Amino acid sequence: MSSPIFSTQDNPPPQPWPPTPSPSYPGLEKATSIELAFKDDPIGHALQTLKMRRLDSYKQGIYIPPLAKPGLQAKDDAVLPLMETVQGFLAGDGQVMLILGDSGAGKSTFNRHLEHQLWENYRPGGAIPLFINLPALDRPEKLLVVDHLRTLDFSEKQIQELKQHRHFVLICDGYDESQLTCNLHTTNLFNQPGQWSVKLVVTCRTQYLGKDYNDQFVPMAPGQYFRPATDLFQEAVLAPFTRDQIEDYVERYVPLEPRTWVKKDYMDKLIVIPGLLGLVKNPFLLTLCLEALPSVVEGKTDLFKLRVTRVQLYDHFVMHWLGVNKRRLLNQKLSVGGQAAYTDLMDDGFEQSAVDFQKDLAAAIFTHQDGRPVVDYTPKNDRNSWKADFFSPEPRTTLLRGVCLLSRMGNQYRFVHRSVLEYFYSCTVCPPPAIDKDSNSQGSPESTSALSSIADHPLSHRSLVAEPSIVQFLAQRAQANPEFKQRLHALLERSKTDDHAYKAAANAITILIRAGVQFNKADLRGVKISGADLSNGQFDSAQFQEANLTGVNFAKSWIRQARFQNARMDGVQFGELPYLVESGDVHACAFSPDGRSFAVGLDSGVINVYETVTWTRACVFRGHQSRITSLAYSPSSHRLLSGSEDKTVRLWNCPTWFCDIILTEHTEKVTAVAFSPSGRQVASVSDDKSVRLWDAETGSLVAVLGGDSKVSGLAYSPDGRTIISGRDDGTIQTFDAQTRTRGLILNRGRKPADEGVCCVAFSPDGQWILSGTESGTLQLWEVNSGTLRLSWKGHDGAVSSVIYSPNGQWIASASQDRTVKLWNAQTGTLVSALTGHKAAVVSISFSGGCAQLASCGSDMTVRLWEVNDVLAGPDYRGSIGSVMSVAYSPDGTHLIYGSTDGCILRYDTSNNQSSLAAPPSCYDGGIILYSTDGHRIVTTKNNNIIRIWDTEMERWSTEMERWSTEMERLNTILPNCLNHKRRVNAMAFSPCGRWIAAGSDDGIVMLWDARSVQRSHVFRGHSAPVTSVSFPPSGSHIVSGSYDGSVRIWDLENYIPERILLLPDVSRRIETVAWLPTMPLIALADGRREIQLWTEQTGRIHQHLIHDKGVSAFGVSSCGQWIAAGCANSVWLWHCSPNDESHHWERTAVISNVFEVIKAIVWKPRDHEFVVNCADGSARAWKLQNVSNQMSTELVWSIGSTAFEASGAVITDTVGLGRTNQRLLKQRGAIDESSSSSGLEYQGMPDALAQSNPLEASNLSDMEEWQWEEEDEDDEGQEGVDDGEEEEQEEDDE
Repeated sequence: MSSPIFSTQDNPPPQPWPPTPSPSYPGLEKATSIELAFKDDPIGHALQTLKMRRLDSYKQGIYIPPLAKPGLQAKDDAVLPLMETVQGFLAGDGQVMLILGDSGAGKSTFNRHLEHQLWENYRPGGAIPLFINLPALDRPEKLLVVDHLRTLDFSEKQIQELKQHRHFVLICDGYDESQLTCNLHTTNLFNQPGQWSVKLVVTCRTQYLGKDYNDQFVPMAPGQYFRPATDLFQEAVLAPFTRDQIEDYVERYVPLEPRTWVKKDYMDKLIVIPGLLGLVKNPFLLTLCLEALPSVVEGKTDLFKLRVTRVQLYDHFVMHWLGVNKRRLLNQKLSVGGQAAYTDLMDDGFEQSAVDFQKDLAAAIFTHQDGRPVVDYTPKNDRNSWKADFFSPEPRTTLLRGVCLLSRMGNQYRFVHRSVLEYFYSCTVCPPPAIDKDSNSQGSPESTSALSSIADHPLSHRSLVAEPSIVQFLAQRAQANPEFKQRLHALLERSKTDDHAYKAAANAITILIRAGVQFNKADLRGVKISGADLSNGQFDSAQFQEANLTGVNFAKSWIRQARFQNARMDGVQFGELPYLVESGDVHACAFSPDGRSFAVGLDSGVINVYETVTWTRACVFRGHQSRITSLAYSPSSHRLLSGSEDKTVRLWNCPTWFCDIILTEHTEKVTAVAFSPSGRQVASVSDDKSVRLWDAETGSLVAVLGGDSKVSGLAYSPDGRTIISGRDDGTIQTFDAQTRTRGLILNRGRKPADEGVCCVAFSPDGQWILSGTESGTLQLWEVNSGTLRLSWKGHDGAVSSVIYSPNGQWIASASQDRTVKLWNAQTGTLVSALTGHKAAVVSISFSGGCAQLASCGSDMTVRLWEVNDVLAGPDYRGSIGSVMSVAYSPDGTHLIYGSTDGCILRYDTSNNQSSLAAPPSCYDGGIILYSTDGHRIVTTKNNNIIRIWDTEMERWSTEMERWSTEMERLNTILPNCLNHKRRVNAMAFSPCGRWIAAGSDDGIVMLWDARSVQRSHVFRGHSAPVTSVSFPPSGSHIVSGSYDGSVRIWDLENYIPERILLLPDVSRRIETVAWLPTMPLIALADGRREIQLWTEQTGRIHQHLIHDKGVSAFGVSSCGQWIAAGCANSVWLWHCSPNDESHHWERTAVISNVFEVIKAIVWKPRDHEFVVNCADGSARAWKLQNVSNQMSTELVWSIGSTAFEASGAVITDTVGLGRTNQRLLKQRGAIDESSSSSGLEYQGMPDALAQSNPLEASNLSDMEEWQWEEEDEDDEGQEGVDDGEEEEQEEDDE
């Protein structure tokens, strides 16, 4: 079998560095010529010999030139050829280039190709290219070049001569695999006087680096060895393969060996199998996939149902590889010892023996080398070490080594790829299944009871929390293998009685969480899982009493009503800090650049400044007469700039706590302020349509930059040369800060006036402008060209604030929809949605080190999020998009939902697994509906097109076979489309499943025949958008509600309006109407605090179901006896007994304070279970239970966006839970039954708290904490005295 896998046409040769002299040594190809040409030049001879050796060793079957993004802010299609980028670096003044990429992205392949091209173009006197495998060196942090040259047989004299007189291009591969954390350029003193003259190209896996990774690569300025020289540093991020690159690769792959498949066969399968095309955008996975694909699909007829995971690709590839090598050995002449070993292997099971060999080697590498992948073996030194078991010349070992996925360079061995090492290590925990068409085996993990000691269990050897790739392999095993999942649960049980099982149990529950297992109502009493990653986990009503939870990560976990009595909780992480409670709405916040202070501006005009170590209030600034709208610190952190609705701008002196300057030229409210990067100038914008520039020292007005519309966003570029302002006419205006002249106007003529720009921000590198609009859209603009590069719907309300993280990796946005969202700055994809605010979020700010993100809003709180914790715990269950719409199947066995990643998915409630229910990229956020006969799925596209999908899989599969290589043909082959002129807001199926009723923005209700896909009738009468439609059980009528305030009933037999149940009234807006299945009643909600029940025949109100807040949505159970109503952040449950002839409804239960804005409630057919879909993108199923004649609810499962929830959690007598975390949990509704009713308890909402309580530092000593608690009430009383004294002092100053 040929080794795949990367090859290409030649790229243009890179420009040599430094300039290369003309060639003067002919005939360098032959060794004899080399000896003659360099008989007086040993260095030249050695280099030419090295060149020949390296050129001869280069072997690439297929190489596809990779593409790369210019930086972390770039999106996927803003790419350039990586070779072109590197050529520019080599020709320029830069000294270090970092190439980032995921595992398998092609970093090493590119490095070898780069070295090959540089050697091909090498001439004597030019820069010497050296490909350096970092994991193979012992001391790369000090002797990088020296150690490598020694391995190439250069003498010490030659090395010193090269150091003094030659230049090098060092291509350093595997920074992550060598587990380095140092700056190689700095520690090796590169380019310093008398040191090595180099250009450094370093590759590293993105997952390996922390948030401040630039410090590990940016060189220091010449002569100033402690100042980073960012101008000498360049970065590139390898982009996933494009569709064209995948096709090009397949085309080159097919001719490498005799195959029965042609290019079309491979491409058809890659496209048809759900999710596979996205998976193989990784080059290494594409390699594995093409080798394994024929065996994966063998015997499968319905490819659309096939779910292929990453671990399955590795399984198939490994078995395919071993099968080919077994056949090769069968036809190969072996020695006597080799033949005997081969016979033994065949008797023992060839493939199983080879898999066991590689499993054992992977385990040994992690045990003896802590995962460092390169094994250096010399027979003389290692004959008695663990290495001899794998690399000795013994015939069986030699034979196994030769057929395994290992590569060799001299005495150094390694797996062909880091992910292969991780795969085989995962196989030590759960073996791969038997891959053949007659076997359904999923592998048989060893029983914990069969082990002599828990210490022998592979999950006991090391914590896997820092090995996400291994956890992903094992999570996918657990999803497919019920026995393995059961074994993981058994480890949790064992930890209750075995203190030594804690590490295995922590790994087990980490894997289960990643596999989508939910622990609602689980008995976890006494488990020992210290260090586990439970982020995004579901633990509703779980029992953790007396558990050891030391160091556990609960970020974004659901622990509502969980019980933690007597649990050890030292070092537990929850992903956020306790929120600050202010005396009024908070409309501005800002971290100081040095991270020591944090300021918040209130609607009263007061500015509170906090010290961030202990989060105690340090001072109060008073002077503004109205709401603070914007805050900004000076670069030195010594001054604070504030803007207010009182039309003034103030400059505050932080060390003295006084106001230095008041700027009063604006004639309308000030909407935003900013300091220039130099700190010498400040800018302000206002509703008076002006941008004003001020001298920060004198307060004099420097310039007035006018405009034609109100201005609400403001930012300086990082170099201070450009100012941008967002305007309510939808444009972004740029200004030259030095000449004070206008520059580009972005978005001119594109957006209507009602979609104004609310906020703007520059990227840290100054290459991109980020803007947020009133419609909830986020936009990314290229600075140099003014081109809109990326635009996406980020929020359901206006975007009030946008900001880049200081390291440029993340974008944060805040919105009127009460959410804060973190986005990947490269791709614009959602990373995390942060919920908890109870009103609009107005402002956000990153701390200087990106460790924390603060958000504030109209709920009088400031939320503090731990960035690393909320980014932890990637979801390996498939789609991570937010849930936009849900619908149950008629039999209740599953539901379908639309996700923000463009997919319609099927969720199986029996195993918590999601799979595609329709082809990918077919959903854009509209309504989803299941037909009552279960044969059709209906969704909307572009808001006004209704599409019908047939769910009969055989027909679907046949259609899919007709769809070969063009994905776009899907929309013309599969869906049937029904067109409306305006947006469709509501749809319903008739009970018989034939008719679809749809209501739209034009006030029309249309009736469609779902079988013939023809319009049957149009009902007109509403004068405003139709928001809800419903059929009665008989299917003879339609009831519709509208924003015109009316409810109309339409007769389907005569196609006429039968009657108007509720006359138009512009003071109300009908949100939802529903025909009750078993009663002659129609329920409706108009956004007010009630659901009205109307008698169908008489047209009179039967009953008012009164709530404490406005009803946003409700759902009626299929039995007609239950109504679940969404009311603010709660769900109210109403019941009517079937024996009650008066049809009187009573409230029976309330689920309180655990929801965001509720969009929809959907009941499971013939069951007391319902799903609540919220605006935060979550969908949670709740089940009614009758306990001792009392109705209660329990959480059954959850999908979509996750959020931290702790209401009702019991934390009585916990051990080691820090006071900061205690306060956080109590704020979120947790209960400490041992606490007195002091100011430390937070049972109510923030508006019930009279004072803002300072947050204590987590590292306070016990004595300090005790003193703080005793002085709490006194502090609150003293606070008013201090405030009064400060106010008097201010009057005296004036």
